Amino acid sequence: MATIGTNVGALNASFYLTQNNDALNKSIRRLASGSRLADPVDDAAGVAVSGKLTANINRLAAASESAQNIISFGQTADGFLNTIQQQLTRMSELAERATNGAFGTADRANYAVEFDNLKSQINQLQLNAKFNGSALFTSNSISTAIDAAGTTDSLKLAALSTNSGTSTATQVFLDISSLQVTSTASAAAAITNLDSAINAVTTQRASINADIAKFNFHVANIRTEKINVESANSRIKDLDIADESTQLSKSNILLQASTAMLAQANTSQQAVLTLLR
Repeated sequence: MATIGTNVGALNASFYLTQNNDALNKSIRRLASGSRLADPVDDAAGVAVSGKLTANINRLAAASESAQNIISFGQTADGFLNTIQQQLTRMSELAERATNGAFGTADRANYAVEFDNLKSQINQLQLNAKFNGSALFTSNSISTAIDAAGTTDSLKLAALSTNSGTSTATQVFLDISSLQVTSTASAAAAITNLDSAINAVTTQRASINADIAKFNFHVANIRTEKINVESANSRIKDLDIADESTQLSKSNILLQASTAMLAQANTSQQAVLTLLR
């Protein structure tokens, strides 16, 4: 039916032109952003899932960083303990030499100078050793989250003292503050105390390094989990560039075709004019 009031062909062509233009713009938006979720209405559920996965990924990254800070804290503490161990070993060597009865009082006094200096250094270390402002030798364990759910684990610490006392899991007494090597008898007694002090320090080092190894495993687990969660999130939000490029080409061709058909539909009614001549 030839009509002038309604151009059905033009309406249909205009409808498809709009659809193809929307599809083209959507492909352009996706390709420009690299995301399937550039327009959230395309996958509302995917937006929600990806949002939760992204939060998980960020928490895992924070947990990994925190666990590595705990490792650094433990390594710093072990470094100080290693220094103290070496100093105690040197003190025990000096005490051993001072037991030599062939030496006179003046000779042992020379040993005593270094011996007392080492005692003072150890005392200063255990009082002032810090990591980023936090005391290394304290009875308070330090903990941090080791997964996205906030589960925590701790690095066990012990307060270190050069005084005498009964050592516990959180308090280690080296019992060296009163040691002397000014006589063969005091030097012999010092050897026994120093041997106990060395054992206490090496035991504490073993505990700290065991916890460091534990947190190394935590870091490895966190990294593995983070990779897996990122892979899952990628499948939801990341765009298949090859597939979307194909869709872009298709939409572009259809847009050009619908534009041409709209132009054709608009000119088709001119044929009605021949009936009015």
